[in-house]
Amino acid sequence: MSNHTEKLKSLGCQIKKLRKAKGFSQLNLSVKLGITREHLSKIERGVTYPSMKILFDITELLNTKFRDMINF
Repeated sequence: MSNHTEKLKSLGCQIKKLRKAKGFSQLNLSVKLGITREHLSKIERGVTYPSMKILFDITELLNTKFRDMINF
């Protein structure tokens, strides 16, 4: 697995961890983000890249800082 792939998976795991800590289900957060639950699942598993807009929206909805999203 490449370093790039590992970082993408780590970002997804961090998003999932923060989402759960804030009490959001995948469905609840995805609705608030305006994406499908399946898309959020792919982001959390490191299968697809989130856009910068989605990353910033996630930080806002989870009331966290961007640096906490990439602190892995």
